[in-house]
Amino acid sequence: MQKIYVLVAFVCLSLSAKAQDSLKTVQLEDVVVTGNKVETTIEKSGKTIYKLDRKQIEANRGKDITDLLNEIPGVQIDGNFATPGTDIGYRIRGAQSEQTLILIDGIPYNDPTGTQQTFDLRLLNLDQVESIEVLKGGLSSLYGTGAAAGVINITMKKAAQETIKTTLNTEYGSFNTFTSNANVSGRIDKFNYMLSGSYRSSDGFSAALDTLGNQNFDDDGIQNLNFLGKFGYEFTDRFTVDLTAAYDDIENDFDGGGFRDNDSKLDQNQLRLAVSPSYKWSRGSLKANLSYHSNDRTFDLPGDPGERDISEFNGHTLQADVIVDQNLTDEIKLLGGVNFQRPSSEFEGADTENFTMVDPYVSLIYGSRNFDLQVGGRLNNHNLYGSNFVWNINPSYLVDVDAGKLKLLASYATAFRTPSLNELYSGDFGFLASDAGNPDLEPQESETVEFGFELLGESNFQVGGVYFYRMDKDLIDFITTFEGGVFDGGYENVEGETEVDGVEVNFSYIIAPELTLAGHYTYTRSLTDDAILRRVPEKKFGFSATMRPVDNLLFKLTHLHVGEVPENDEITLESYDLFDGFVSYTFNQLTLSGSINNIFDTDYVDRFGWAAAERNFNLGVRYSF
Repeated sequence: MQKIYVLVAFVCLSLSAKAQDSLKTVQLEDVVVTGNKVETTIEKSGKTIYKLDRKQIEANRGKDITDLLNEIPGVQIDGNFATPGTDIGYRIRGAQSEQTLILIDGIPYNDPTGTQQTFDLRLLNLDQVESIEVLKGGLSSLYGTGAAAGVINITMKKAAQETIKTTLNTEYGSFNTFTSNANVSGRIDKFNYMLSGSYRSSDGFSAALDTLGNQNFDDDGIQNLNFLGKFGYEFTDRFTVDLTAAYDDIENDFDGGGFRDNDSKLDQNQLRLAVSPSYKWSRGSLKANLSYHSNDRTFDLPGDPGERDISEFNGHTLQADVIVDQNLTDEIKLLGGVNFQRPSSEFEGADTENFTMVDPYVSLIYGSRNFDLQVGGRLNNHNLYGSNFVWNINPSYLVDVDAGKLKLLASYATAFRTPSLNELYSGDFGFLASDAGNPDLEPQESETVEFGFELLGESNFQVGGVYFYRMDKDLIDFITTFEGGVFDGGYENVEGETEVDGVEVNFSYIIAPELTLAGHYTYTRSLTDDAILRRVPEKKFGFSATMRPVDNLLFKLTHLHVGEVPENDEITLESYDLFDGFVSYTFNQLTLSGSINNIFDTDYVDRFGWAAAERNFNLGVRYSF
C-alpha cells in the first residue's frame, strides 16, 4: 500500500508540466497567522503550516474538528473514534497533549482542572469555524507554556458583509445523532455582529469495549448546547474593538474504564469571554486580547448500592496578551508583547489553588525577496518557578524553479512547560490511597529541530517534506502502583531525557478542475531505549480524492491507514484502514450532503479496552438566505 502511494505521488509530479494555466491556484498567496501572530503569506512563512479553509471544511461534513485534525501529517488524535464525550488527546509528533496549545481566534484556552489541561475542540461546531491552522514544532518563545510540540489555532467565522445573512443547518446520523445550527450575522455601518446557536444530541455507543458482545453494555451518549456571539465596532479607520462570548452546556455518559461498563455521568459548563481592542498606524499596530474562561465539571459516579458519588471541579483562567507589531524598515519587523496568565482551580475536598505567569517576549522578523528569518525569545516569569528563558531561530529560503517556488526551511527552538494545577494539587480522585498532585514537580524542558522543503507550484500542485527531532527533559507522567491490595498513583517527573524523531511528507495535485488528489505520510519513532510512544503509530498515511463531475456536485473519498500502536510495554494494537465517503449538492442557496464513515465496517481497536465506531452515516440540509 505504501509503495502505491509513493508511485501515485511521483506520477502526479511528473504530469504537472502538462497542466494548463486555467488550473493555477492561489496557494502562494494563502495567508496564515499562527507562525508569528501577524498575517503572513505561505511562501514567506518559515514553517510548514497546515491550513484547512472553509471550503475544505465544507467538504468534510459528518466529521468533527478532531476527525479533520487526525488526517493531518504528524497529528494523532487519541479518542476521536470513540463514543461522543470520550476524553480527547492531541499527540503532535508523539508528544503529550499538554505540549500542544489550543488557540481560538488567537487566544489560548485550556481546562485548569483537567488531567491534560486541554480544551476539547469537539465542543466547537464546525458551522461556526472559518479555518483551522496547525503549526508543529517548539513555539514557546511566541506562545508560552504548553506550546512545546505545536499549536492548533481555530479561527471562528466573522460577520457577513450584508446587513443580515442567515444560515440554517440540520444533520441526522447513526447512533440517533441529531445536530442543528443557526447562524445570523451582518454589518450595519461601523457595527458588525454574528450570533450562532447549536444543539447536538447522540445516543452514542458503549465507551467500554464488550469483548464478548453479549454483556449488554449500555450506550454512552451526549447532549451539547452552545451559544456564540461576536461583535465588533470600528470607531475609526484605525481603532476597532471586538467582543466574543461563548457558552457550552454539555451532559455526557462514560464508563468506568477499559472493558468496564457503568453509568457514570458528567455535567460540564463552559464560559468564554474576550475583548480585543486594536489600533493601527502607518507602519505598525497594537492589539490586546483580554479573556476569561471558566469550566465547571460535576462527576456523578456509581458508589455503594443505591448511592451516587458526586464530585465537583471548578476552574477559571484570566489572560491578557498585548502585542506590538512595528515595521522598523521595509525588510525588518519587530514583534513584541507581554502575556499574563492566572489559572485558578478548586479541587474536590481541597483549597482553591492558583499561580501567576507574566511573560515578556520579542521577535525580529527579516524578509527579503528570497530569504526570511525569524529570531525570538521569551522570559517566562512564574511565581512558583522563577524566571526561565526560551528562544527560537527559524530561517527559510525561496528558490525559483521551473515548477514554481522551492522553499527550504529550518528551525531550532527551546520550550518550557510549567506543571498544571491538576498535576500540582489534585486530590485522590476518589480511588487512590493518597493525593495524586505533587507540589515538588519540576517544569518540563524541550528542544526541537526541524528542516525540510516545500515545493509551491504556481499551477496545480504542492509537495513538502520535513524531518523533525525533539528532546524532552523532566517529562511529567502519572505513575501507578498496586501493593498489598492498595491502588495508588500520582504525578512524577520522568528521570533523564527522552528523544523522538520522524519524517512528514504531504502532497496535493489538481489533475483537472474536476479532480484533486492529496496524500500524506508520517513516520514517528522513539530514540530512547525502553521508552514507547503510547497510542502513537510509528507509521501513518492517508489519501483523498475530491471530484466535481458537474457544477455544484462534490464527491470526496478519504483513506486513512494507522499502523501498529503501542498501548504499553506489553500490548500493541493492530494496524487498521478506514475509508470514508462524502457527497454534496448545492442548488441556489440549498445544500444537501451525506457521508459514510468506515465504509467497509472495519473491526478495529484504537485504544485498548475501549470501543471504536463501526460504519456510520450522516445526512445534512443547509440553507442560506
